[in-house]
Amino acid sequence: MQDDIFSALTQEVREEVVREYLYKRRLLEEQFRYVNKLAENVRQLQEKSYMCAARMYDLLKEPEFIDQFVSMSGLKDTFFAKCPEYRKSLSLIKVHGFTTHAKFKKLFLESYRRLYICSDEYKRAYEDLQEECRAVNHNAKKFEKNHDLLTIMRFLKSMDINGLEKKYFLGDNFTPGEIISLETTLHFKPFRMEQFKLIFPTVLPKPSILQKQLSKLADSIYTKYGAGMKHFIK
Repeated sequence: MQDDIFSALTQEVREEVVREYLYKRRLLEEQFRYVNKLAENVRQLQEKSYMCAARMYDLLKEPEFIDQFVSMSGLKDTFFAKCPEYRKSLSLIKVHGFTTHAKFKKLFLESYRRLYICSDEYKRAYEDLQEECRAVNHNAKKFEKNHDLLTIMRFLKSMDINGLEKKYFLGDNFTPGEIISLETTLHFKPFRMEQFKLIFPTVLPKPSILQKQLSKLADSIYTKYGAGMKHFIK
């Protein structure tokens, strides 16, 4: 039945079918490229979050204080695993105070505030990426459902691969060799969040909620390490 329908199509109708297919396909390819660019932006925000976490990691000094911080903030301790990679590139934060102790406490609170901002920004970007992936995957599924790829392929293969018609329809983006293997390459592979290798975002408490607990923790750290914390203060 499909053979009869295909044979009955005039050359003009066939060309219009392929033209519409290729036009809509390229629109969909643009959506896939956009998602990949979006994922790269989210990856950069993840790096920024690691930087902020690395600063907290340095200030917490030891496992006991890290455990207390993880308990109050809900930040996964595995998040600190990458911190050593980012410690060398940290910049100092300028704070004011009459004593080194006061400056350290302000530094500790400001470091958490920055971590919170980075974490929240990353979370929103991660969720936007998830939503875009779902939308593009839906569009790709709908596109392939609405287009008979076998019919399109049979028409393309019936054309002269080196002819001007093929170049007119496909442009310079496809080589003759690629045309022959289109059957296996034209299907869109759905996005999966795992492919971007991004950590699942953590929802941190607002700085105002943890201020008293953070201040107490900063006092404990300073009491134990005192002058050893001066090199963190600008």
